[in-house]
Formats: sequence, C-alpha cells, structure tokens
Amino acid sequence: MNLDNQTRQTIIQASEKLFSQHGWQRISIGDICAEAKISRVSFYRYFKNKIELLKEIITLQQVKVKTRYTEILRDTKNIEELINAIFDYQEEALKQFFTPPVLKDFDNNKNKDLDEFFHQERQKKYIFMNHFFEELQRKKIIYANYPVPLIHNYLRIMDELMFSEHVQAMYCGEKKELRKDILKLIMFGLSGPTLHQTE
Repeated sequence: MNLDNQTRQTIIQASEKLFSQHGWQRISIGDICAEAKISRVSFYRYFKNKIELLKEIITLQQVKVKTRYTEILRDTKNIEELINAIFDYQEEALKQFFTPPVLKDFDNNKNKDLDEFFHQERQKKYIFMNHFFEELQRKKIIYANYPVPLIHNYLRIMDELMFSEHVQAMYCGEKKELRKDILKLIMFGLSGPTLHQTE
C-alpha cells in the first residue's frame, strides 16, 4: 500500500472508530485528525469535508454487507439457516460500525445532501436485494411463485415500518428487537405456504 492510500485508510479507520463510539454528528474534523494523528491539511487532501468522508465509509460498509449476504446466499440451504445467518451478521454489524450512536444519527439526520445520498444507497440496496431474492427462489429457499416486483415492494413496506415512529414506540427504543421481528416477517412470509410440500 502506497503512502497516499495508507493515509486515506488511516483517516477512514480513525473515523469509523470515532463514529461508532459517538455517532458522526458529535465528531469534528479536529477529532478525526487527532485520532488519525494527521494535520487538517492532510485531511483536506483526501476529503472535502466530513460528509464526503462519511459517504465513503457508508459506501465501503455497503460493499461489506453485499459481500456477506452473497456468502450467506451461497452457504444456506433452508429458511431457518438463512434467518440465523442474517441475525448473526446483524448482531456483528451492530457491534462494529452500525452501533446505537450511528443509528441514532441516521434517525436524526437533517442534512439534505446526506438524505439524498441515503436515498440513492437504498435504491442500490433494493436492486441488490432483488437479485438476492431471485437466487433464493432459484434455490427454492423461498416460495418460487412470488413475482420479484412484489417482493421488492414488500421490502419497501418493511423499511417504512422500520422507520415508523409509531412502530418504534411499540418497542420502547429496542430497535434490535424490531429489526429481528421485521426480518422474521420478511423471511417467514416469503418462505411461502407450500414450500415444504414441494420438497
């Protein structure tokens, strides 16, 4: 790794550590520079501002998510294995970057540029998930007769439920349990009523 790439990675790693501990809204560029042991000049050589840095971190995290989901898709043989693998991965992700402070900042974000970025990332997620569910159908892990566009819209509704203040209030701030229940609704709902009869 050359020096430029090494410095860039140092900034990203320092930021991931600070953001995961405190959320990105409470962390300044000065905090990042102190953690990374670099000057502000060095920071601005690689990133225009903290928001651009955050976008790159989120993009890298999304690559990790897609890679892990691809591995899960390859290795699981039934709906129970699939749900357990996704649960385990979510637990791991919540302990690493997507910690409660980060998730709180997602909920409280008022930056329009970030809102647009998050919207674009969700669209990419839906495209990936369409492929994911097509493969699950091909492997007969979920009910093969559901049209993928129906699944696509079902996922959107589940996302809306995830961010609904009314639904979140039912869980008294226990978003971890809300995520688990929504995942169960998705996966057991999509497994289909006749899956086991066709095996």
